[in-house]
Amino acid sequence: MHRWWAPYQTVAAAALVVWSLLPVGAPRDVAFVVIGLLGVAAMVVGVRTHRPAAAAAWYLLALGQLVLVVGDAMFSWYSHVLGVEPFPSPADVVYLSAYPFLVAGLVLLIRARRRGPDPVGRLEAGIATAALGLLVYVFVAEPILVAGDPPLTTTLALGYPFVDVVVVAALARLSLAPGARPAAYQLLVTSMLLLLVADIAYAFTYGESLGSWLDVLWLLSYLLSGAAALHPSMRHVGRPATTSGRLTGWRMAGMIAAGLVAPSIESAEVLTGREHDSWPVRVGFLVVVGLTLRRMYVAVQHSERAVQQRQQAQAALAHQASHDDLTGIANRSRTIETIEAALARAQADGGLVGLMFVDIDHFKAVNDTYGHAAGDEVLQHVTERARASVRATDLVGRVGGDEIVVLVDDPPSEEVLHQVAQRVLDAVRTPLRVRGRDLVVSASVGVAFCHDGAVAADVLLQEADAAAYRAKSAGRGRVEVFDEELRRHLRETAELEVAIRHGLAAGDFVMHYQPIVDVGSGDVVGYEALARWDRPGHGVLAPAEFIPLAEQSSLIRDVGRWGLVEACGQIARWDAEGRSPVTVAVNISGRHLASPAVVDDVEVALSMTGVDPRRLVLEITETTFVHHPEAPARLQALRDLGVGVSIDDFGTGYTSIGRMQDLPASTLKIDRSLVAPATERGRRLLELVVHAAHATGLAVVAEGVETAEQLEAVRATGCDLVQGFHLAHPLPVDRLDVPRAPVPA
Repeated sequence: MHRWWAPYQTVAAAALVVWSLLPVGAPRDVAFVVIGLLGVAAMVVGVRTHRPAAAAAWYLLALGQLVLVVGDAMFSWYSHVLGVEPFPSPADVVYLSAYPFLVAGLVLLIRARRRGPDPVGRLEAGIATAALGLLVYVFVAEPILVAGDPPLTTTLALGYPFVDVVVVAALARLSLAPGARPAAYQLLVTSMLLLLVADIAYAFTYGESLGSWLDVLWLLSYLLSGAAALHPSMRHVGRPATTSGRLTGWRMAGMIAAGLVAPSIESAEVLTGREHDSWPVRVGFLVVVGLTLRRMYVAVQHSERAVQQRQQAQAALAHQASHDDLTGIANRSRTIETIEAALARAQADGGLVGLMFVDIDHFKAVNDTYGHAAGDEVLQHVTERARASVRATDLVGRVGGDEIVVLVDDPPSEEVLHQVAQRVLDAVRTPLRVRGRDLVVSASVGVAFCHDGAVAADVLLQEADAAAYRAKSAGRGRVEVFDEELRRHLRETAELEVAIRHGLAAGDFVMHYQPIVDVGSGDVVGYEALARWDRPGHGVLAPAEFIPLAEQSSLIRDVGRWGLVEACGQIARWDAEGRSPVTVAVNISGRHLASPAVVDDVEVALSMTGVDPRRLVLEITETTFVHHPEAPARLQALRDLGVGVSIDDFGTGYTSIGRMQDLPASTLKIDRSLVAPATERGRRLLELVVHAAHATGLAVVAEGVETAEQLEAVRATGCDLVQGFHLAHPLPVDRLDVPRAPVPA
């Protein structure tokens, strides 16, 4: 709270107590004026302290209250100095001149709080004003008119109820409009209501029986205005708010009460026998009813708009939930649902369902070369062309990054579907303009058919995907149709995947170890762990017979985790047997490395076996850096664990010699393609790679050494370690001759 707020409350309360204890007469009237000035001063201090956006409104309210206090002082001067209370007098003119300032301040606050048109607020304020105006006319203005006083006296007497009605209109507008209602707002509204109640009560009773009580209401009005301005929340009173046409229960009750004013006056006239002019009552009643009917109409309109907006929002959410944000076509879930519906219809009527799988060729190269924004534009162009190439009733959906499917429901024949696929293919490879460049992209399209809805949606999608994969393998930019050969391949692949999972669970996978030898000493310093699958009924299978399939699914991570635990476990067993400490290298696939969980997998294997991280080496193929941009960061995290990292098959990918210094690795393993050549140029190239690796702090392993000549060539280049069939084949652990650690003397 601001520093003025608490002291003001204390001073205001004390001032009221002192005023109430003073005798009736000049001392009390002087205190009355002082308290009024205290409220005005508090309003000015509050505005200058909090600096609200609607400062002019508060200054006008303070000015209006100041004029009222001046009128109070003039009235007291007439009463106690001159000994008369004339009516009309200059004090009445001053009193009446205060209300335009008060109304202007309220109007400025209303405008500050209104963000847009507010017909509801105007209608509700009109209803309240008409009802109260009718009461004021009947019980205050009409008696003045029939009294027969002189014109000036009558005019001034009517001025008071008139300005009160105008203030009521402004206050109703402020109170009924939407917006924040902080403490300052509530204090201000209460202040104005007390002022109105006191004014109307005075006009109705002429102050004859409520004099002291009316003075209390006026004083509270002055003090509450100052409190509203001093309260820190006053800066929020003038903040704009969105308008609302919602008809709440208490608003409805207020309109009903306003509508009952005229009937209540008529009823009171009958019961009391006091006659009033009937036409003002009827006119007032018609005005209130007319405004109320208009308000009800606005409420109905608001409800209808709310229903429409809710329906539109629901439709938009449904569209977002079923369509791709980038291309606007159906997303994967919507596509599957539509395929399922088409298959159900085909099952019912024996129709044909065709599905095309459109896979953009070299899409990753587009992203890498021109940026992802260009790749997004390419996707948008491809989907637009695909939609333009098929019927309006056919579905075009996106099921993956660059994978688009086209569902052709009930095509005339398989041949027609093949023609449609070719038309889509031709449309896609038409040159397109992307970010100021002319690009030509192609696609591989796979086509799958289903008669009588005999397959599930995911199976049909898988068949079309397999056909697209064959199109890519056959040279890209072509259409392939799913046939029995592909069906047999998919079946065998599925069976093999199940067998791999079962083999991992059953312990059918084993490790063979190939020694890594120090070139200088000839000692075995480590082993490479190579997975083998002892598949029942098939014998021992090499990695080439199951790793490619595992790479296509999450199986590769399962195989990788098994390999890490098995290799670390073997290190621990050798240590327990007193063998010489050696390193063991384990191959980690690019897909496993791309998973954030790879670091956890390595940590788990090390913690389970208690192996020193320096004894474990992770072998990563060079091409991993091309296909998985996140690989360097993953490898650095693994290096931070303390394990070694070896770049495998160096020379087969695209890593330049200049990038060696940036590789988060400890060892470089040169591919056999650089080791095998016996030419002078081959030896110089091998020597260059070895020297470059040493210059960047990397140890070098030459793999694939199969002859004595190759071993001598490797030794001549200064290579550190060597591995190959010339030295030893990969063998199961029970056939290895692992050196024992020397026994201390």
